[in-house]
Amino acid sequence: MLGGGVPPPWVRPKGAVKKFNAEVTYVFTDQQVFLDSALCRTVSLESFEAIGATNRIGTSVLSLDRVTVSTDNPPQLGVWNGRYQGAFATDGSQWLGIEENSLVIPHVTTLSFDRPINHFGVNITDYGDFGGENLIFANDIGDEATAAFSGQASGNHQFFGIINSTRAFRTVTLTHDISGEFYGIDEVTFCFRGRPDTAQSRSSSGRVTPD
Repeated sequence: MLGGGVPPPWVRPKGAVKKFNAEVTYVFTDQQVFLDSALCRTVSLESFEAIGATNRIGTSVLSLDRVTVSTDNPPQLGVWNGRYQGAFATDGSQWLGIEENSLVIPHVTTLSFDRPINHFGVNITDYGDFGGENLIFANDIGDEATAAFSGQASGNHQFFGIINSTRAFRTVTLTHDISGEFYGIDEVTFCFRGRPDTAQSRSSSGRVTPD
């Protein structure tokens, strides 16, 4: 678990690079700014350290403590404990490798959470050195943004984070149109809390109920 913060009063975070709607949804490219802006008391972390590393692609579904990762063109997932093709761990020694080794595109990786969240962050390594398409984030409430940019050098490191202060989601997708692109993800961070002044509302509506 990582520390979070509740800036009083909560205003647009200085490191947010895009504002979907005033004081509703923000996108981050700096992990520390994302964590400092978190509304949660603690932020959950999945860094793939508790899984046996195989150092190869070999599964289509990876079930973890709070999140399940799956791909639409299996098998396309594997856990590594060392650097591989420019991808690497950003926390501990292990990370999740994602590969699209067929001509079937777009390639979609889905992260399904066991309960609603409204904060999501991820470190992405070695994306964008093979082809010219960006990696696109989307969730099940309609938020969409660029998670990682193409045109990068091998071994690059990009962070993507998003906070939706009024609506919760449970599914995240990362989609790209590059046949043959291999990249890694690590430090999947997530939590659930609304703005300090957000009124409580029914969870069935998809809106956040502050903790």
